[in-house]
Amino acid sequence: MDRSPREWTRNTMKKSIASGTERGSFEFFDHTADVGIRVRAATLGGIFELAARAMTEIITEVQLISPRVQRTFNLIEEDLEILLVNWLQQLLYVFDTEGLIFGKFQAEVEEAALRATAWGEQFSADVHVVKTEIKAVTYHQLEVVQVKDGWQAQVIFDL
Repeated sequence: MDRSPREWTRNTMKKSIASGTERGSFEFFDHTADVGIRVRAATLGGIFELAARAMTEIITEVQLISPRVQRTFNLIEEDLEILLVNWLQQLLYVFDTEGLIFGKFQAEVEEAALRATAWGEQFSADVHVVKTEIKAVTYHQLEVVQVKDGWQAQVIFDL
């Protein structure tokens, strides 16, 4: 059952999690017919790991995903913002075309190059709770910025 963006902010609280070796947080926010995430982490790798986890959390319950399949991603882009969108689009593409859903991520970012590994499994409606379908990762209000205590990013998803 799909949830409206307003339902996301009412029913989904800010999550502080440890992802791989990075400690950080992500939160959801409303944006018209869409949903956005704000991610904070000590490193760029942490930003990319947590953004991927937050996107997966929009789709399904991450804790229900077993790390049965491993996939490696190597991406190079013009800047960090485009790299983040491309990373999330790649994960969404694999989900849409191969039915693989990932719940664990490890990422390293140098300049605008990403080396990442994702672990997950074949999506099964019998196992995974379907929350919301993501149509696209958008460039609207996109940002990846360095802050005093690390990095933060914002991404909006078209639902």
